[in-house]
Amino acid sequence: MAKTSVSQEERSISARQVRRHWKEQFRQRMQEVTHTDWRCVGVDIGKYEHVAVVTDGLGKLLDNPWRFGIRRCDIEEFFERIDRQCGDGEHQPVIGMEPTGHYYEQLAYESAARYGSEQVYLIQSYDTAQRRKIWSKGTFKNDEVEACIVAELLREGHGRAYQPPSGVYLTLYHLERYRLAREQAATRLKNQIIGHTDRLYPGLAIRKRELAKRYKAMFRYLWTTKTPARLLRLFPDPYQLRQQTSESLFQHFRAAGYWMNRPYAARIMAAVQNLSLPDPGMVAIRSRILRNDLNSLAVVEQQVTDAEAEMESYLDQTWAKWLLPTETRPALLASLAATIGDMQQYHSARQIFGRSGLHSGCQDSGIRQRRGQGRRIVAPGDRHLRRQLMRFSFSMTPRYPALQRYKTQLLQRGLSDIGAHIAIARKLTGVIFSVATKQEPFDPARFQ
Repeated sequence: MAKTSVSQEERSISARQVRRHWKEQFRQRMQEVTHTDWRCVGVDIGKYEHVAVVTDGLGKLLDNPWRFGIRRCDIEEFFERIDRQCGDGEHQPVIGMEPTGHYYEQLAYESAARYGSEQVYLIQSYDTAQRRKIWSKGTFKNDEVEACIVAELLREGHGRAYQPPSGVYLTLYHLERYRLAREQAATRLKNQIIGHTDRLYPGLAIRKRELAKRYKAMFRYLWTTKTPARLLRLFPDPYQLRQQTSESLFQHFRAAGYWMNRPYAARIMAAVQNLSLPDPGMVAIRSRILRNDLNSLAVVEQQVTDAEAEMESYLDQTWAKWLLPTETRPALLASLAATIGDMQQYHSARQIFGRSGLHSGCQDSGIRQRRGQGRRIVAPGDRHLRRQLMRFSFSMTPRYPALQRYKTQLLQRGLSDIGAHIAIARKLTGVIFSVATKQEPFDPARFQ
């Protein structure tokens, strides 16, 4: 028998390790109801149209799958059809759906208002994809099949109870989504500006280290320092910049309130003189577009700043205030609180981390359990929570020696840099849960 066989492992495995916490809760809720009395409603969520199916606890279809829209009358018809199967309130339905974008939110809200939030469950898309592989080897997919798969997973207890944010966490939730959208818009604009710069100033900025050194590029990045963007703002037309002298460039920067010294201005002018400039007709068009994009970028970045400032103003009303001694940016802590939500809805740090999807896929057998070691991250959960946990990990690791040592050990074991930060994020999730539930400020001494 293999050395890692289950029979040779003397340690006991708790029920929480074998069964998901929310799956155990679902089983305890439904065990007093006979399977034929269950009313499980699976809904495949769409943008403008949903598909629903009703089954009992044995998987028997009680009604053919049907489509319904997102208007008020369509949702009322959806509820009436469910009520007919429930028999005048004799059987309370449980409703499962995938949290697809924001399209599920209205139906989940309406269902919770009618039947109670404890009757609404969210089924992760990763679980439905895995079950689809079992059903049809992944070769067949339509909305009716998806609804049946959701209903089946709901019967087995795979759904997480629907717990919408409320109070200050609802405000932070929407502010974080807005901040993220503006941040992504800024990234798109920056990429467009890089494209404009490559056309107007070919070779001024080269990202690859060896090429930048070989061709003596003036800048490697446009956004790590402020000078390149300021140069483009003052001189979107390269022919206009080439007509300047180092002294006039120095004076233009000083008149605009930007930092500049004469040696640096001389270096910039020397680099510009060596550039091969493009067609003047194209420059006349592109320089105007570049100026517009730079103005748009300034507006979007100000919107990001304003959103972060508003989020920070709510920080003292959340559990994230206990993490301020970590010296992490308050805006990052506010985003973390927005994505995790009210800590009272969680029973353990494991539940928070499991929701993020930052865990490996498993291919265990009856005689061998590697618990996902060496497998890729499946990422079945909340992508927003994944992003914030990783941002927190990248922020904390350089600041604390204990985390740096832990990362070094993980790298020596063969993990990639990202894999090491995922492990650190798991450790920090425990810290977040402990600090928030105990309502005690973070002690930096524990990570020295």
